[in-house]
Amino acid sequence: MSRYRMTGVHTLVLAGSCFSIFVAALVGAHQAAQPLEKPDAHQHQHAHQMNLPSGVSDKCEPKFSYEDGPLAPSHWQGVCNTGHSQSPVDITSTKKMPIPPLEFHYQPAELDMVNDCNKYLIKVRFPENMWLKVARKPYRLSEIDFHEPGENAVNGKRPPMSLQLIHLSPEATFLIIEVPVVVGKENPTIKALWEHIPEPGKEQKVEGVKVNAMDLLPADHGFYSFRGSLTNPVCNEGVLWFLMKKPIEMSEAQIAEYKKYYHNTARPLQPLGERPVVEGN
Repeated sequence: MSRYRMTGVHTLVLAGSCFSIFVAALVGAHQAAQPLEKPDAHQHQHAHQMNLPSGVSDKCEPKFSYEDGPLAPSHWQGVCNTGHSQSPVDITSTKKMPIPPLEFHYQPAELDMVNDCNKYLIKVRFPENMWLKVARKPYRLSEIDFHEPGENAVNGKRPPMSLQLIHLSPEATFLIIEVPVVVGKENPTIKALWEHIPEPGKEQKVEGVKVNAMDLLPADHGFYSFRGSLTNPVCNEGVLWFLMKKPIEMSEAQIAEYKKYYHNTARPLQPLGERPVVEGN
């Protein structure tokens, strides 16, 4: 093998190693964002079998709000207002790295939707899986949440909506992939979802209807990545974020249909500070 070919191999290996170190640094340098619901100890389940709370509730009594008032974001408690790595952020500059792509292996799953009226969320839940790999590390897709407008911004601009794919590692750290949504053609996957939105506080499982998260990703999987937090209380830090560069489309009618349930569900932008934003293709 020539010296030039060997140098190319070394470059690829170094790039992959750098990204692995980057991922480890983003997650390991901050406290793990612990899920709010844990399995019973006697079941001896592993962390990757844990899921986020369903959001099913007898009462709609949210403990926070996006609107002005005593429950507004400026009054959110704990690390929400004391942390230094909060989300969402405005991305204005990035560092480009020849890093490995995200490895999506999402599979169709029976439709399971929840109207979480205590967190202003319509979400799709998923069974136990390990469908995503980041630098060879597996993550479980737990749920997909919708926000209006989108939360993270690029050069000061937020998209009309976004969906966030919430993942958990075996160590119970969070990884979130945000997909911007712009106005365009009717989205057939969203059409199927919107036909089954349950009443506030309720869950609806639909036999015979399956959803594949691959259908809610843009064809181009380029991304921006940074460390941050959850975007509603308790705002745990130690979250690895991937904001997709390209959006998916939904029709104006589909966005309007979502807004019948919830709107203005994006947390105010938080200071990025000295946190690096890495750009991947």
